[in-house]
Amino acid sequence: MKKARDSRLSWPRECQDTKIRTRRDQQRTYRLRTNQRTTNRAQPQTRKPPSTAYGNMATVRTKMYWLTGDEAREQEPLLDPHIQAAIHTPEESQVKAPQVVQAYYQAAKRLGAIFYPHEEVIGFQHHDSQVTEVVTASQSISCKYLIITAGSWAAQCGEWLNLNIPVTPLKGEIISYCQPTHQLRHIIFGEGAYLAPKGESIIVGATKADTGFDTQVTEKGIAWLQNATAKLIPSLAQSTFTSSWAGLRPKTPDTRPILGPAPQWKNVILATGHNSVGIILSAITGKITTEIIVKNHMSQIIKPFTLQRFNEKSS
Repeated sequence: MKKARDSRLSWPRECQDTKIRTRRDQQRTYRLRTNQRTTNRAQPQTRKPPSTAYGNMATVRTKMYWLTGDEAREQEPLLDPHIQAAIHTPEESQVKAPQVVQAYYQAAKRLGAIFYPHEEVIGFQHHDSQVTEVVTASQSISCKYLIITAGSWAAQCGEWLNLNIPVTPLKGEIISYCQPTHQLRHIIFGEGAYLAPKGESIIVGATKADTGFDTQVTEKGIAWLQNATAKLIPSLAQSTFTSSWAGLRPKTPDTRPILGPAPQWKNVILATGHNSVGIILSAITGKITTEIIVKNHMSQIIKPFTLQRFNEKSS
């Protein structure tokens, strides 16, 4: 998806522009197969995805290396001996989300942004088709533009605007292990889960559960994550996870974000529903939202992501 590619490529510049060290970890990524034999094809492959519902993706190219199980274990010795093949994508990496959010916060403050922490929004005031104020439990805040970035709570904002914003919460549970003596060095995808080395910890995620706004970690969710971990890195099967938590992804019916001007409103912009890739797409989302406000220009890249697509499907 071109939007994801452009956002990924912008991270080095983002880290420089925010003047905050966000750490873009360079662990290479392996996507594993445990049930399919393959020949030795370790030469680099360039993958050119076809056109899809996301729009023309012909310009998106990602380097991939096809490895046998033995070749994968040479790079990552902790992998299960039954793993028969892997796809190595060296251009993929990770950032530390809390540090990224803190970097954006500090950069915005330096540019004059005003924050109202822990203020519950209870509605909007408007004149004709323009929102004039955001109403909180304690005050009203005037606004020239309103950008809806409410994540899993975007549908509530839609009700205040008389819009159907089809975003619902999707719970994801995560567990963390301590790194073993021989540390995991790469990001691993397989068995429907991912394992990501984070310093002295290994993060394992994530479940998917339509349970509303519930963020309780469940025994079922933990068991699923432990089972996936054991199939990928057997040495962790004897370890006890050190922590667990859950969060809410803003899910849309087609798993794509909702971007661009809100129908029927002159100064409302939507930037929500990023599912599980909000941090990854934050850089490009900010850029194209800024273009709409400053230049009154909507990039071609977001036209497939506007709210109107849901009305088109139902008509």
